Amino acid sequence: MTRNDNAHNETGPREVSKIQIFRFVAKDKILDITDMLAFDPKRSKLAFTLVEFDEHYKATQRVRHYVDTDDMKLVCHDLLAGAFTAFEDQKGSAHDDYTEARVLSLKKETKYRQPYVLRIDNGQGEVYGKGEVKMVKATDSLTIQMSEFEARKMALVVLDYVRQWEMIHFRKRQDARTVTFTAPGEIAEREQPLAA
Repeated sequence: MTRNDNAHNETGPREVSKIQIFRFVAKDKILDITDMLAFDPKRSKLAFTLVEFDEHYKATQRVRHYVDTDDMKLVCHDLLAGAFTAFEDQKGSAHDDYTEARVLSLKKETKYRQPYVLRIDNGQGEVYGKGEVKMVKATDSLTIQMSEFEARKMALVVLDYVRQWEMIHFRKRQDARTVTFTAPGEIAEREQPLAA
């Protein structure tokens, strides 16, 4: 599957493709992790979608969350190193008439046979501080459990994908992350009048 964000169909709306990095299918739920990587680290995300379906395989509920790529790289590293305990990520978006909050949590609960518990809550949020959004009321919530093997497989696949993407786009990422500034001493030298 390739990206095709600008494709137009003469008979229908714009077609958008997403690159699926990882998929985990449980009895009545599917976890999809898709590519929303960008050169700018503030915009680079991994999209997590949890879908619940009925006995006829029709989707009954869907929740989404977008994790910062650098955060997920650390989570994946910890999962693979056997050092992971828990991760929670809160995000949101303020619209004119509604503030949406999204929370993703991944925990290792050793009391379960499938110890990795991933939960995504979507709902009503509230803006506080410097534009942060906190959850006020969760309206949609889904949880999926994964075995140690599946969680480690997810971590390896996601981390490999991100590292390969970063390597392919190294120069563009380097340009996006480059900060240019003038050293304080150079500012003072420029402000002094030239001797005649």
